[in-house]
Amino acid sequence: MVKSVFKGVMYAVISTLLFVLLFALIIKWANLGNVVIRPVMQVVKVLGIFLGVAIALRKAKSKGWLCGGLVGILYMVFTCLIFSLLDGNFQIGFGALSDLLFQTLVGVVSAVILRMRNKDVEVA
Repeated sequence: MVKSVFKGVMYAVISTLLFVLLFALIIKWANLGNVVIRPVMQVVKVLGIFLGVAIALRKAKSKGWLCGGLVGILYMVFTCLIFSLLDGNFQIGFGALSDLLFQTLVGVVSAVILRMRNKDVEVA
């Protein structure tokens, strides 16, 4: 399970980086304001985590919710470190805690949704 979780996290982080680069190009091209950045970044995080959970659950036969939660937590840790390094500013505050809770919940819910689609795999 550990190997599949890390594989899922890597897919989630890489897809997020690609989405962010694409979004940055769209912002520059379309001259969008700062108002759209936060909601779009939330959608990018959800999509990245969902993809990562889907990859991680391919080989997991049980405890999908745990696998999804771990993907969400580790995704938060890795993306926080990467974007802090890129920004040159590392801060942990209330926003990071709420992001951690949100992304963990997204991971768990993604796993449950994906498991409900696969009738042959146990949800718990």
